[in-house]
Amino acid sequence: MSTGRLIVQLGIAAYILFTLLPDSSTQMVAFPWVLLWQVGLLCFAIAGLLNLWRRENPFYLLGSGFDWAIGSGLVTLCLSTMFSRFPNQGMWYSLTAFGYFIALYVTNNFLHRDPPDLHQGKYQEKKSLDSKILPILRFQGLLGLVVILESLFLWITQTWLPQLNNFAKLNQWGLNLNYDFSDLQSRNWAPMGHQNYVAGFLMLVVPIFASLAIAQKGMWRSLWLMAIGLGLIDLYTTSSRGGFLGLGAIVAYGIIVALFYSRGNRWLVTFAGGGAIALLAFLISTNNRLRSLISGLITSSANPTQGSGELLFRVIAADVGWRIGLDHWLFGAGAGSAIMLYQQYRPQWAGREAELLFQLHSTPIHLWAELGIGAVITFVFLLVALITLFIKLHKSSTWQANSQDQVITYGLFGSLIGYGMLAITDYQLDVPAISGSLVIVFACLAYLGQRHTGELISLGHQKQPRLWLASIATVYLVAAIAWLVPVNMAWQASSVGFIYLSRAREDLATAKQEVLPEAIAAIEKFQDRLKFAHQFAPWEPYYPYQLGWNLADLALNYPNFPQSQAWQKDGLAWIKTAIAVNPNNEAGYNAAAWLSIRESSPSSAQEAEIYFRRGLELVPNKRSLFFGLGLSLLRQGKTNEAINSMTTEVINDPIFITSPIWKDAPFQSLYPQVLANLESSYRNNPSKAISLAALRWWNGNPNAVAELKQTGNSTAVLLANAIANDASALQSVKQNPQTPLEMVISAWLNPNLRDKLLERAYVFATSSLPDERSAATVKAMSDLMAQAPNFDAWFRLPLPANSPLVVNYRRARLGFSVVSRHLDGVVPLDFFNVSDRLEISLFLKDLFS
Repeated sequence: MSTGRLIVQLGIAAYILFTLLPDSSTQMVAFPWVLLWQVGLLCFAIAGLLNLWRRENPFYLLGSGFDWAIGSGLVTLCLSTMFSRFPNQGMWYSLTAFGYFIALYVTNNFLHRDPPDLHQGKYQEKKSLDSKILPILRFQGLLGLVVILESLFLWITQTWLPQLNNFAKLNQWGLNLNYDFSDLQSRNWAPMGHQNYVAGFLMLVVPIFASLAIAQKGMWRSLWLMAIGLGLIDLYTTSSRGGFLGLGAIVAYGIIVALFYSRGNRWLVTFAGGGAIALLAFLISTNNRLRSLISGLITSSANPTQGSGELLFRVIAADVGWRIGLDHWLFGAGAGSAIMLYQQYRPQWAGREAELLFQLHSTPIHLWAELGIGAVITFVFLLVALITLFIKLHKSSTWQANSQDQVITYGLFGSLIGYGMLAITDYQLDVPAISGSLVIVFACLAYLGQRHTGELISLGHQKQPRLWLASIATVYLVAAIAWLVPVNMAWQASSVGFIYLSRAREDLATAKQEVLPEAIAAIEKFQDRLKFAHQFAPWEPYYPYQLGWNLADLALNYPNFPQSQAWQKDGLAWIKTAIAVNPNNEAGYNAAAWLSIRESSPSSAQEAEIYFRRGLELVPNKRSLFFGLGLSLLRQGKTNEAINSMTTEVINDPIFITSPIWKDAPFQSLYPQVLANLESSYRNNPSKAISLAALRWWNGNPNAVAELKQTGNSTAVLLANAIANDASALQSVKQNPQTPLEMVISAWLNPNLRDKLLERAYVFATSSLPDERSAATVKAMSDLMAQAPNFDAWFRLPLPANSPLVVNYRRARLGFSVVSRHLDGVVPLDFFNVSDRLEISLFLKDLFS
């Protein structure tokens, strides 16, 4: 303990834990895991302080210009936190960054535990140097190999085999599905929780595998070669575009280095390099998601805002980050502020893509947004330091004489090049496995630079300024711990509160009177714990939002309870508190607006209107907001404005026009005018020809069949033929239906096979196996067909409210827990109750999109 070795080992244990822990990138924001990685960084901080205070031993700096980069980063983080609109978020993330900076110095000093003559710059035995650099690289290599084995095992057992088993069952129904890496659930997430994080880790360890395979012989070489092969397989299963971009950079870098050192064997290197490029091209060509990257780049190159999917996702994030940085160019918006400001800067053209992000999916863009010009300066310092080190090493006679160190150096630079390319497409510095690996890479590079260039810069044995630095660092560490204590107390309290809430919900779900008092008491304890959390961390919007949402949700689900009215009132009040903490989150305004609508006070409709309008300013295409705005206007007697708002809702979400909600009393009289407004809007927009034809069919227009055929859309034409009962056009559909809609039409034309065909149509439409719920749905569709006079009526007949074909649900805030950087609470639902016709959403969704 007195030497600090035990403390460092505890820090290393935390690094290992959060590298191997399944789903570690999300578990790290759940209690008590959040404490463990903090303790790990604290261990390195204490070890660094012990080294500083122990003046009999030198405290080595990094040298080669790295200290300037670290110093610039420290100053930048301090200034950005001081001038941030959200200084507490800045403090949280800055302390984490400081922890990794300290870990870098501790690791570097650990490598310097050499005999005194080496500290004086005398390069002696190769073995003395190897004994310091190889163990830490072997440790990282072995850890990387364990990660790869764990990753492949978890992916095979929890993702690949279960999906193949499900596909085999679906194949029995005639639905032939292939493994599709474009589906997020199919990619290898293990063990870090996201495929890009796994790919980022692989970018850092695969070049180390290669350098160790060259530097070592025998069993070790075989082990590292096996690790390279498994690493490439693992990378393929992640299907990470950024990962393959980084791998391409590593391959190009490796070919250049090999050509430089090949001398008389350049033809062999050229042949091997060509083989590596061919292998890379083969891997890309066999992966449907990677193939789509090329076509996506071509499609979106002319106009990035017209792209789709993940490329558009990153364009939106880059646009947001760039504009945040421009508005806060001097000090940045502050570390951790991206999530707080994101929706304020989200562009209007983003539509429903990238609704809310906690990181901007590009390390340069993210750091520019949060740290401003200081991030640019820090990056320049770092880049200059790396280039300078690279040049100095090549001029060093000792480095030139040590082939093993040359190979290791190139491997470490390869790690930075590969990860640097991936970092352009993703931000991962908050993942312990990534940041910890970067610490090892930079510490090893700094160590090699000091050993081979003679720049052994240390604070030495002088009392000054080492005493002052140690004193300031100690005071700062104590202050940091004092700041973190209430933060962690709040986290722990909320975690306990959510346990109480979970128990209460389980008891309430039983509907037993004898457990009701205990459930109510548990809800009161939940409130106390969340209020306590808010008291200790009032800058965190998560606690009041969760408290408010859960109370309001309980009031909605149990309206007959005596506490219901108080829950409703308190829930809305706490949602407003969350809005005050973070005024740039549409979710808060959405919840407050719908809760205000439920209030009976005269001003509630006006208040709801204000919240709806603010939500629309942040996310203009968010479903239900324009409809809610229309409802609030209607309650104020502003009928025309209400109709216009509801029309906009349908324009943004065309399938909403088929919702049974329009049969409710408040909206029946408005429906014809909404239809007329929609037709007028679509008629003047050539790109809405399909929407216009679908609308006129739904409205019962007598020319609907002809208009549907004129669109040329396959779904529209098929529907038109079915409505017209065109026997010749439907002959193949009747006998051999292939798509869900064709199966429905065939079910209409083949009454004796109706139930089987409808069941098969359901399986094809949902890609899920039949169950009790689907059986009720199929029976309802079959019964409706028996009652319908024609196929057109089957889709458009009014449905009773209790029909299985009327699906009522509330939309979930997907990703809310991860995005809010808290995993202890529940995933909230919007308070608007969506009502869909199942047969429309399953079989005619293409017409209303």
